[in-house]
Amino acid sequence: MYDLSLRQLKTIFILGETKRLVQAAEILSLTPPAVTIQLKLAEEQIGLKLFHRTQKGLKLTDAGIEVVSSARKIFGHLNDMKSKLDSINNSKTGSVKIGVVATAKYFAHKIIAGFIKSNPEIKVSINVNSREIILNEMETYNIDLAITGTIPSGFDLITKPFGKHPIIMICKPGYYLANKKNVLKKELIEESFLTREPGSGTYNLLQSFIEEIKLETEPSMTLSGTNETVKQAVMSGLGIALISKHCCVNELQNNLLKEIDVQNLPIIKEWYITQLKNRTLTPSSKLLFDFIEENGNSFLPN
Repeated sequence: MYDLSLRQLKTIFILGETKRLVQAAEILSLTPPAVTIQLKLAEEQIGLKLFHRTQKGLKLTDAGIEVVSSARKIFGHLNDMKSKLDSINNSKTGSVKIGVVATAKYFAHKIIAGFIKSNPEIKVSINVNSREIILNEMETYNIDLAITGTIPSGFDLITKPFGKHPIIMICKPGYYLANKKNVLKKELIEESFLTREPGSGTYNLLQSFIEEIKLETEPSMTLSGTNETVKQAVMSGLGIALISKHCCVNELQNNLLKEIDVQNLPIIKEWYITQLKNRTLTPSSKLLFDFIEENGNSFLPN
């Protein structure tokens, strides 16, 4: 008889979803060696190998596929039970975990503050991270909801738009493009483009932009981390960047950055409140989802 703890089962489940040890460790708030130990103990108890190591990451064995599939059902049932118990208790109490992509952190706290003002008995915890990690944490039931931009294919989600955000091109004050009007895209061919890491929304947008102006090069510099890193690099004169205007409202107002007046910019993108399609929300999570869908736009920067 197998006697796996919920902790071990969750470790296997998240490893199976992410296929990466370091990313799973981050989601579980453990060190990679601790995750490895949990996996080893589980495999010893089961008596079967659950993963193979490959150059691309971890690959599930047949036994691993079965365990992860069963774990998904178990955690889904546990979540449904929690939702029903919360309904019996009180829809105006409880807790919600919401993931926020890094670009949205500049306004998300205002939305949550507005929600708590109307629902003071509900506790809300916010996890700010990359889009990839936020979506993985949602799929592994570590968060209830997420505020995201564009959703990549392959995720079974319910998404509701609640507002728009403009993507602009920025440079440092005093740069020759800073005060030029109606800059043509082809005039930017010689520029050094800065962007966040591959997989981020702005990286994908910049790639499309570069292809459109037929620039046969990669971005001059990719900066792993936050939008703050990109802004600092631009202010230091290392290049220009595509970025959500919501990230740099203060810098633009205080003349630390300048918006370049580029033809056919800004690009207007949507903000979404997101949940798993097959997950039953608790009453408190449903209250927050509906609040953001209906009122989120009023908290966005102008």
